[in-house]
Amino acid sequence: MKRNILFAALCLTLTLPLAACAAKEPSAPLVIDAAALGAEPSFIDHTQDGVAMQLIAIKDADDTVRLALNTCQSCGGSPYAWFEYVGDGPLQCQNCGLTFNTATVGTPKAAGCNPVTVGDFTVEGDTVTVPDSVLASAKGLFTNWKAVD
Repeated sequence: MKRNILFAALCLTLTLPLAACAAKEPSAPLVIDAAALGAEPSFIDHTQDGVAMQLIAIKDADDTVRLALNTCQSCGGSPYAWFEYVGDGPLQCQNCGLTFNTATVGTPKAAGCNPVTVGDFTVEGDTVTVPDSVLASAKGLFTNWKAVD
């Protein structure tokens, strides 16, 4: 009997810390300072459940915030499927080399070799909020992202 109690206590002592480690921390939305955004794209780094990802944020001529994931709709899956800002000109896909005007970032007409539009976010005052659920559903697009030697 004493041996069973000691065994149960030992098992409990060993498994409780493991259970605490396995518990997922509550996720939070991504918050971006809208006042810091402008006509040139800003690249916002984020880690979602251990996966590195990046968003492109921009304000258009009407001061409207637009967001896109910095991975290519066409080249997705390639470790080079991301965009870089070329001077004061276009964004360029690092996989295929295609360039496009920053005016299409985060718009419905951004199809093909363009960043993936983020449609679900809110802007309240100078705060842009991207829900955790949007980021969690997009993390699969970044599993091979920038995984270059």
